Amino acid sequence: MHPLIEKHKGILMIAALGTAIVMFYFLNSSDGQPEGNGLNSMTIEAKDLEVEGGEAPSDKASEPVDESVYVDVKGEVKKPGLYEVKKGERLKSVIDRAGGFTAKADSKLINLAIKVTDEMLIYVPGEGEAAAQVPFIQENAASPGEDGKINLNEASQEDFETLPGIGPAKAAAFVQYRDENGPFTRIEDIKDISGIGDKTFEKLKELIFVQ
Repeated sequence: MHPLIEKHKGILMIAALGTAIVMFYFLNSSDGQPEGNGLNSMTIEAKDLEVEGGEAPSDKASEPVDESVYVDVKGEVKKPGLYEVKKGERLKSVIDRAGGFTAKADSKLINLAIKVTDEMLIYVPGEGEAAAQVPFIQENAASPGEDGKINLNEASQEDFETLPGIGPAKAAAFVQYRDENGPFTRIEDIKDISGIGDKTFEKLKELIFVQ
């Protein structure tokens, strides 16, 4: 053996072994690419999942929006005035917004469970005011329909007095019933009023309506 080769025999063996290891590594790796590509692939897949599994589009636009209405609060409340409230809100909530009743208010005449509607006039009477003289709850301006019929939920005492056989006392009973029980839901409800029987109803049914 050549003296030079003999002298560097150990170095040559180490180099040969290193070359064999490198060749073995490349031959056994997939497609001859470094294993680091596996990490890159995982990163790409993670990004794909992030796009596919991202947050769902917001559906806030489809949520119902509360409708606002305006009511006019007068009489014995601490802060009378025009109030913007939610449609269907209870009268108690409206009175609370108006500062509550004054010390002179006759609150026992007010049905706080009534649901308010747009353009409703709410009058809180003082002690001693006669129920027959004051329309505590009045919805919209009282006006007859196109065919001359009277809307039971909008008519004032004077409007009721225009009906045949209805004098001041019975007209006041219509208003009081509406204030205490809320809006009429059908014309047959008037038969629940004291003094209004089947005969009177037959006379009035073509002259009244509910809206």
